[in-house]
Amino acid sequence: MDKRKLFLWRGTFNYSREVVIKYSMAPTWAKAFVNMINQLAREHNVSRGAVSEIFDGSKDNYKIGIDPEWREKHGL
Repeated sequence: MDKRKLFLWRGTFNYSREVVIKYSMAPTWAKAFVNMINQLAREHNVSRGAVSEIFDGSKDNYKIGIDPEWREKHGL
């Protein structure tokens, strides 16, 4: 197990004309993003690359941050 502190990240994605919310326990924003992309790819039976292209940062179609309730509970 990684000894870095884990945070609960909440991602909101505009995927296939619907808002999809994903969660990931990860030490960094980047790792949470990868985990959420993998979740979306598995759930929609598409490649990670296809999902990554949709959320490549060229459009304002997703937002990821530490979950507000988790942050409050842990005093961050």
